[in-house]
Amino acid sequence: SLDELIQRCLNCFDSEGKLSSPKGSQLVHMTLMMHSWVVPSQMFAHKLLTLYPQLSHSSKHTFLSRCAARQWISQFPAVFEANTLLEQTIEDLWALVRSEGEETNSPFTDTSCLLPRSPHVNVYRAPSPSMKKRKVSLIFDHMEPDEMAEHLSYLEFKNFCSISFLDYRSYVVQGSVRENPALERSVMMCNGVSQWVQLMILSRHTAQQRAQVFTKFIHVAQKLRALQNFNTLMAVTGGLCHSSISRLKDTFNLLPPDITKALSELTELLSSHSNYINYRRVYNECGGFKVPILGVHLKDLISLNEALPDYISEDKINLSKLQHLYSNISDLLAIHSCTPPFEANKDLLHLLTLSLDLYYTEDEIYELSYTKEPKNPKIQSIMKNYDQSQDGYISLQDFEEIAANFPFSFCIRKTDRDGQISREEITSYFIRGMSICAKLGYNFNDAHNFHETTYKRPTFCYTCGGFLWGVIKQGYHCKDCGINCHRHCRDQVGTECSKKQKN
Repeated sequence: SLDELIQRCLNCFDSEGKLSSPKGSQLVHMTLMMHSWVVPSQMFAHKLLTLYPQLSHSSKHTFLSRCAARQWISQFPAVFEANTLLEQTIEDLWALVRSEGEETNSPFTDTSCLLPRSPHVNVYRAPSPSMKKRKVSLIFDHMEPDEMAEHLSYLEFKNFCSISFLDYRSYVVQGSVRENPALERSVMMCNGVSQWVQLMILSRHTAQQRAQVFTKFIHVAQKLRALQNFNTLMAVTGGLCHSSISRLKDTFNLLPPDITKALSELTELLSSHSNYINYRRVYNECGGFKVPILGVHLKDLISLNEALPDYISEDKINLSKLQHLYSNISDLLAIHSCTPPFEANKDLLHLLTLSLDLYYTEDEIYELSYTKEPKNPKIQSIMKNYDQSQDGYISLQDFEEIAANFPFSFCIRKTDRDGQISREEITSYFIRGMSICAKLGYNFNDAHNFHETTYKRPTFCYTCGGFLWGVIKQGYHCKDCGINCHRHCRDQVGTECSKKQKN
């Protein structure tokens, strides 16, 4: 029970108010950090307040000077910063102490001096849709891959270090990064890096130039792997594997064999297969500085919280659950004390942050991708069946009959040849039509209007029922009927979208 847990913690202190053993120290630390998962901190503090008169004089001294003051207030000030009622309960406790003549000169009796309001960390801000879009990176062409990886790692690590144990609990319980600025910054940076990778590739005009940018990002990814920054590695690799990039066949055909091999190795390392077994093996072998894939470890916390009950009977706390959660969170917090094996230039950090501050919608990125390499199997099929002379033209009459089968129709500008239309004009027609239909929510390739989506709360696949793993772009979401699924499950979803069928 809660009373028994508190009493067991008090027994961990010796007569001088010191923790008597490492095991006892861990129990006290775990209880003070993790009790809020099963009981509100205010209730926990109130329980201490009601127990006070029942304790012996020596127990009162231990509880007051060591357990309550030094262990809870000094080690976990963030708990009190976010809860004024909790602070008031502690002040009531000290008032009771003073009324019985137990006041000491210890500064721990004044909670106000232990609750410094730390400055708000703001290493990376989420972009605002109203901001002017930057079409070209300010820094990409002027940084070497190793330097870029180090500065990305610096930003990533700073964001990671700002995440507290309270932030982890908030996400697991609420299932969202809303009102959780530390985690939101981390998620938005991952999304920003992934989108930046895509836009830097798509900003180049020729397939050769795009292949060169792709190659540079592979080298960045390899350096991130060497630095053991797995979170940014996931973001960069996710950008390289995004469908707006993977469809660029002309670009991929120009990649050197060693680059395609490196990409395959990275995707295998980060694969969600068997609950990220490859990543977990490599991560557990890493020592010193490292940045974990935050989404994977958040998923572990969610799984533990959902699988294990808070209580094993009516009033018996499930200590096993608290211990498992405590172990996972403590491992993440321990990384905060690591020292990065590199230094960062403040000016470059500022420019890199501005470069990541790009805001494009998924539709805009896909439209840009189709503009760069507009090959379309429909166009190839049209030319194969109607271009009898193989000169790149079909009759306008044939094209009008073909166009009547599609859900868009607009006039063709004056053609190069009277009564005929060229392959380029057909391509332009379909790109324009696809762009219009994308904005209207119509998808040519599937009855469902699927879009790659980053989920900010636990989501499960409609087809297989499995969890959508990952930090970003975990799966596909139909904007019409709302179902979600894995990439590999998309083709198994029924072709009839329930909302469209109803309409």
